[in-house]
Amino acid sequence: MADLMIDLETLDVNPTSTILTIGAQGFDPFSTRLTDVTYYKRLTVDSQEKRTINESTVEWWGKQSADAQEEALGDGDDRIDIKTALEEISKIAWKHDRIWANGITFDIGILEDAMKQYEVTCPWKYWQVMDARTIYKVTGAKPLGNSHNALEDCVNQIDTLQSSLKKLGITKF
Repeated sequence: MADLMIDLETLDVNPTSTILTIGAQGFDPFSTRLTDVTYYKRLTVDSQEKRTINESTVEWWGKQSADAQEEALGDGDDRIDIKTALEEISKIAWKHDRIWANGITFDIGILEDAMKQYEVTCPWKYWQVMDARTIYKVTGAKPLGNSHNALEDCVNQIDTLQSSLKKLGITKF
C-alpha cells in the first residue's frame, strides 16, 4: 500500500477549527510517484456550527492572494457538509500504511477532533501518523511553496518529502 499526505485549510489553529478544505494525495515515499488516490473537497461552514473560528485567522486569510481567498472562502455549489467529507476521507485513509502531514498536531489533530465530534471512526492508529516537517528539517529542505490550496500543498509537501528521503538514503521504513 502507498502513503497518504493530508493538508487542511481552516479558520482557526486549534483542534476544534472550522475546516474550509481537505486535500489528500496518495504517493510512494521512495520514488517520485503519486498514486491515483487524489481527494479535494471544499466544506460548508454552515455544517460546522460546533467548530471554532478565530478572528486573527480570518484576518490572516484577508492578507492572502485573491485566488487563495476565493478557493478557501468563496461560495460555490461544490461545497459539501463536514460529516460527508470526514466519511469520505476516512474511507480513503484506511487503505494506506502511513498518514503524513506537515506536523502531526495541526491537520491530523483537527481531523481527529472533528471525527470524534461527528462520530466518524478515525481510520488510522497513532503509530501510522508521520510528520513530514521533521524529515525536512533533518535534511535542510525547504518546502516548495504554500499556495493555501490543500491539494496543491499536499503535492508540494510530497515532492519535498520524497527528495528528503532520497537525500537521506532511506529506501524503506
